[in-house]
Order: sequence, then C-alpha cells, then structure tokens
Amino acid sequence: MAVRYPNPPLHQINPDDLADRAGTAEAFSISESAVKKWVMLGLIEALPIPGGPQLYHLPTVARAEYHAWQNGADRPARGGRVPGWRPGQAAA
Repeated sequence: MAVRYPNPPLHQINPDDLADRAGTAEAFSISESAVKKWVMLGLIEALPIPGGPQLYHLPTVARAEYHAWQNGADRPARGGRVPGWRPGQAAA
C-alpha cells in the first residue's frame, strides 16, 4: 500500500524535525493511538531506520494532520478541534 504522505529522502531530513510517537502526538495535541492509526491507514510512515526507534518526520505529519482537519477533525460533536483551529496549534 502506498503511503499518502511519504517522508522525504533521509538525506533531506533535518534531525530537529524528528520525534518519536509520544513526541509526535504531543507536537500536534493528538493521542499516540492517532499516530499509530495514521500509520495503519497509510497516511504516514515511520522513518526506515533499521533497528532504531520509530521516528516520525514532523512536517510530513503536519500534512496528515491538515488532512484530518479538512476531513472533519474540527467538528466538536466528534470530539475534534474547535472551529478556527489550525494544524500545529495547541488543542482548544
């Protein structure tokens, strides 16, 4: 299955743009299970580091977060973000 938001090549990634699952969830005010679900759905992928920790490229995750926002994550009735929220902002 092709990943909807693939990571850039490893040589183009700034190490400051990486985070583990907990750090990624914290950066976007989402749950760790949401990060795991996005991987399972093929929205994002962990970096291919053999034997290393699962790290995520935050700018790529930001694109997936924007996708989630565009597809209803801002609907309070679904427990999502409040209107006016934008990717990268703290949860309201």
